[in-house]
Amino acid sequence: MITGLVAKIVSDATISALIGSRCYVNKAPQTAKLPYVIVTQLDSEEYITLDATTSNLRNITVDIDCKGRTFVECESLTNAVKALLKDYSGAAGSYVIGASFFNSEAHDYEPAADGGDAGIFVITLDFDFQFNP
Repeated sequence: MITGLVAKIVSDATISALIGSRCYVNKAPQTAKLPYVIVTQLDSEEYITLDATTSNLRNITVDIDCKGRTFVECESLTNAVKALLKDYSGAAGSYVIGASFFNSEAHDYEPAADGGDAGIFVITLDFDFQFNP
């Protein structure tokens, strides 16, 4: 499902105009150019049916980190990702999302390793996605 989310994000014209194909899973390369997106799965849950068997319906919780050189760049990317995925249902790569739930947004700043002013602005979006694998 994570690969489907990455495919969905980079196929959006607004987002790809900002990041190209720079959407990574769990960790970006050290040499990655800003801005970019990191998609991380936090949790996965299979639903149990009333007869105590596992159903095909699954839920995953995902953090989507939008990173940029400036707050404005980071916020623009965040707004585009949120507009794409909030309340979304439909194709995501080879997967089909039945429902998307936006949970929260958190802001952060990663100081530059050299102590300078060239840190990274980060906005993290937390989503739940329900889908059939």
